[in-house]
Amino acid sequence: MSGHNLLAELKKIDVLDLPYVERDLNFAQKVSLSFLLYGDEHSSATYILQKLLVLARATDWRHSDILSQYAKYKPQSWHQNLVEALCIIGARQVLRKLGLRWQELRMHYLPHIGGISLHIHPLLKSLYTICEELTLAQSAHMVLDIRDKVRAGDPLRYYNSAHLEIFMLDWMTRRLIRLGDINANGSDVQLLIEYFKLNDLCAQATLLVDTVNSNATSILAHAPTSVSPNRETSDSAKPNVLPTVVYSGLANESSSSTASSSRQRAQNAIQLSRENAGIALIINQQKFHRDVNDDLKIYLPPVALPPRHGTDVDKQRLTDVFSALGYKVQAHDNLTHFSMLHHIRQACELSLLHDSVVVCILSHGFGEAVYGSNSIALRISDIENVLCSYENLYNKPKLAIIQACQQEDKNNNALPYKIHASTKSPDQHLNMLRAMSTVPGFAAMRHTHTGSWFIQCLCDAIVEHADSDHIADILTIVINNVANKRGNKNETMVPWIGGALRQHVYFPSAIATDSRVPKDKN
Repeated sequence: MSGHNLLAELKKIDVLDLPYVERDLNFAQKVSLSFLLYGDEHSSATYILQKLLVLARATDWRHSDILSQYAKYKPQSWHQNLVEALCIIGARQVLRKLGLRWQELRMHYLPHIGGISLHIHPLLKSLYTICEELTLAQSAHMVLDIRDKVRAGDPLRYYNSAHLEIFMLDWMTRRLIRLGDINANGSDVQLLIEYFKLNDLCAQATLLVDTVNSNATSILAHAPTSVSPNRETSDSAKPNVLPTVVYSGLANESSSSTASSSRQRAQNAIQLSRENAGIALIINQQKFHRDVNDDLKIYLPPVALPPRHGTDVDKQRLTDVFSALGYKVQAHDNLTHFSMLHHIRQACELSLLHDSVVVCILSHGFGEAVYGSNSIALRISDIENVLCSYENLYNKPKLAIIQACQQEDKNNNALPYKIHASTKSPDQHLNMLRAMSTVPGFAAMRHTHTGSWFIQCLCDAIVEHADSDHIADILTIVINNVANKRGNKNETMVPWIGGALRQHVYFPSAIATDSRVPKDKN
């Protein structure tokens, strides 16, 4: 069968067939297939690792949606990737049910030859081969040795070394091993190579070395001291074949060599990638009304809320800054409280394969609450619970940026609208971070022409320090810069930061932008 005819046959596989394909796979095959399909990018590896851990604890693992989700994630290429992965794991019965002939597929994809692949990342294929070659005792010994050697963050709470690919995914998400781009440029599997050599597993070490050398388009004589944690793109990848440096830190995606960017980073730090940074949702409330149903009027403040002049400057600045970081910016004006919740939940649902999510709310507010454009307020803690309740955002950085007054006004207090948003475990709040324009009980300063103090200082700090400092340090800089400002009547303001970051989190490096708004002169 020619390549053209084979591709035509593959396209006949319908997405509705995928649940039936999964039912024909045993758990070990699902693990292997997930490893081959999802393991090539950090965000997808993180997602599928959590998915497999949940599936392993389930009483019935036969009903899953791993392949259906993959088809949504890779709508253009899932057919060919899936069939090659099925060939690699030798799922002949499934392939026959799909109407494909094994001998023709075997000649096309060469599943029996390690390190050579058409669509699947070659290192993933080689790592899968190694997982199959090692005995159960060898796998268990390897897991324990690498865990003792590295000790990066909380240990993986999974103990069945028969599924070694799950541990491989864990090492990838911790940036202990890196695949680089599809040609293995920027890869780093030295940890495994050294282990195999020390334990007389020379064939496995040779397979990894040969895979990198046969696929990499170029080789550096000296390995960099650190490498980018996520799959490299063609313009940022630094070929790294057999690096000799052991995990001194995580590299910034920028190629600049400033003193600050060369500082050693914590080993378990999270570096967000430009390719998968995530969604930055901006809710910009400029005008307010009181046209609500009778059953909602109890939530209205006694006095009408004035327009927020200058907020559009903040919206544009946030759009420019987060777009330059690689975020998919979704900016919306004048949303009711219901629409706010809808767009926040939608951003969470679309964050399945993203590294993080950012929600910016620019509005009026009072103690622990922000207003919708219909003058109905939501509790900020409820908004946080919404962000933390989504499984696909578990352990991912979730940043809520709130520009709103927080003082209590006894003459115009409103009753916040209660929403049903709760979390079942404190772990769901890990890596949630809230950045407030002001400490509780005080007003937030906003200039009608140049925007708010907090948002403008935040954007300045991100532009100046994203290449070198983690988010918590950037926000500390913002607090200092805002606290040093003075208004025309000597007004002052102090932002407030709170959350549950468990790791240092680094923004992607920003591309140049010249849409900068002049600093507030007040």
